[in-house]
Amino acid sequence: GESDRLSRGRGVAMECLVCAETVSHVSVLPCGHADLCSLCTLRLRTVVNDKRCCACQTEAAEVYVARHREQEGWSPTFPKDLRRRAKSGEVHPMRGSKGVYFEEEAHRDEMDVKCALTCSVCYEKGNSNVKFNSMKALKAHLREMHGKFMCDVCLRGRQVFVTEQVLYTRSELNRHYKRGDTKGPMAEAGFKGHPTCQFCKKHFYSDQELYSHMQTKHLQCFLCKKARPNEYVYYKNLADLSNHFASAHHYCTHEDCKDKHPEERVFNSKEEFRVHYVQNHGESLSKNQRKQALQIDVNYGPMRGGQGHQGSGGGGGGGG
Repeated sequence: GESDRLSRGRGVAMECLVCAETVSHVSVLPCGHADLCSLCTLRLRTVVNDKRCCACQTEAAEVYVARHREQEGWSPTFPKDLRRRAKSGEVHPMRGSKGVYFEEEAHRDEMDVKCALTCSVCYEKGNSNVKFNSMKALKAHLREMHGKFMCDVCLRGRQVFVTEQVLYTRSELNRHYKRGDTKGPMAEAGFKGHPTCQFCKKHFYSDQELYSHMQTKHLQCFLCKKARPNEYVYYKNLADLSNHFASAHHYCTHEDCKDKHPEERVFNSKEEFRVHYVQNHGESLSKNQRKQALQIDVNYGPMRGGQGHQGSGGGGGGGG
């Protein structure tokens, strides 16, 4: 309830609203809410670029990270003069990230490592000073010193710190792309490999990303889509789609239509094609041929008395 929400962050053990882990350092916002651990706060602000409060959605230009105290009666408050306190050394601003201030310098330094281009292998071995100025340099270090690789698709799509990205051997990375992981956070989340565009041979982080790519970079047949809206069949380019029009529908190849967009000269039925042909290319047909071409096949439904009747007009017409 509301009272539970307002009491979050106070002098009792609490869980982070995002990751549900026990909080050691709590983030306090100007709106008064203190619901997140420092790690989730930084992940949202620096990786996702979302500076809103998770509770009330108010934009927070600044945030104060305090050590969570479990003594009774303690309640975290947002200092109104953070910048003055930072100048006097009372609080510690995060390097390279404006608006984040820490009560404890040691915790600020720990979070700096998390947010930097740091080698997670070296960090786990106790060396937190192995930092790099570029992703290229970090990748080269991982490859040459540890025989490890990061997934480029996950680097673009997985919204975590670089130090939280999963590292793979070359064979593990190949499996990761095609079938997913056998262990670790991606396997626990049910990841089964990155979907691939069959035309571009490019991997995407999720099915939604692949769908967006197919919708913007490739083409669908509007006639098939209208007939079967739940099917998703794509064509690489306009030439590929035109071949489909010619083989599956009624496609006008007359010389006068060659400069038109393919979608303007394909028709769903033989009758529609005949009308188009006579109206646009019928100058070479006799009056009788034009009349025949415009006749359509008719299939009458059951008539009164239950007697069925079928009638058909003449065929004809021509395509170029």
